[in-house]
Amino acid sequence: MKKYIIIILILLTTSLVAKNFTFNPGISVETTYNSNILSLSENDLKRFESGNEPDKFLLETSDDLITSAKVELNLKHKLLAGHTQINRFAVKYNKLLNNDFADNYYFEFALKQYLSKKLNFGFYYYFYPETFVNRYDSVLDDENIFRDFSYSKNNYLAKINYSLNSKYQFNYKFSLSQLFYNKYFTEYDADNFENEIGIGITPSVWLRVKADYSYKISKAQAGDAFEDPELVTIIKDGSYISDIFELSLLFPEVISISSSPVTLKLGTKVEHTFFQSDNELDEYHYGREDVIAAFNSDVNYKISKNLSLKYFYEYKLRDTSSPYSNVVVDKEYDLHETGLTITYSL
Repeated sequence: MKKYIIIILILLTTSLVAKNFTFNPGISVETTYNSNILSLSENDLKRFESGNEPDKFLLETSDDLITSAKVELNLKHKLLAGHTQINRFAVKYNKLLNNDFADNYYFEFALKQYLSKKLNFGFYYYFYPETFVNRYDSVLDDENIFRDFSYSKNNYLAKINYSLNSKYQFNYKFSLSQLFYNKYFTEYDADNFENEIGIGITPSVWLRVKADYSYKISKAQAGDAFEDPELVTIIKDGSYISDIFELSLLFPEVISISSSPVTLKLGTKVEHTFFQSDNELDEYHYGREDVIAAFNSDVNYKISKNLSLKYFYEYKLRDTSSPYSNVVVDKEYDLHETGLTITYSL
């Protein structure tokens, strides 16, 4: 509650000294099909489909249809020597058709400040009250009991964007996220730090290219989560470092319908993760490496000034290497996701 009060006070203070207000609310509705909502491995999918472990799987179906609604309140005004500033508050709710235990939502607070046409910066805060991942054994239980593996998250971001000219743009982003797991999995509580640099190139009017590289460090609580770690049979350490590469191609006008362009975006993202556990008894993290690859595309069409449509598709997979074959079997997965987003600005 304290962090919300601070954010509200900042926005109120800003409004007292700002001028030339423009208030722009908006709403978007999205329908998504996900072929594997919990990112289950092929082995886990077979376990679920067998129906022999009802305590392990809360799932009604492994795939699902997700309906999302997002409401935004944007406040645009002049501040800092007459430069434009945009404040935004948004909330998004995701509702699953068959698996309501995985319903989730988040809040967003944002401030973007323009210093010139070439330079701007922004601060962003996201709060995720609860995200369900799966059900696992807890090291706190003496017997084989499956517990919900879920967490809440704070995510803080700072971004700087600079346009050298019409062809070259540069950006930098720093992110800090705090993950707080439920009482059965506190060893996974973590602070994540991520630095990202990117460059955008516009070689022609029909193509824009963007490339990004991120370096991420995740420091988990591990043994520090327990008052008496020697009483815990296995100390699990989910700490890791990651190299993340992204590339996207944007075609601003593939075709034109009723004088409005249809844009096409193609992208790929590869994350190579190295787990840092030095405990050989920690089978799920010791000596493990993950490669997560995603390939995505979306088509955007702006019907009018206030209404737009987007169709999207993504294929995602994880490849795992580990000294323990059971980890590879349990952690490798693939899925695809496709859907339609309708956005209306008031």
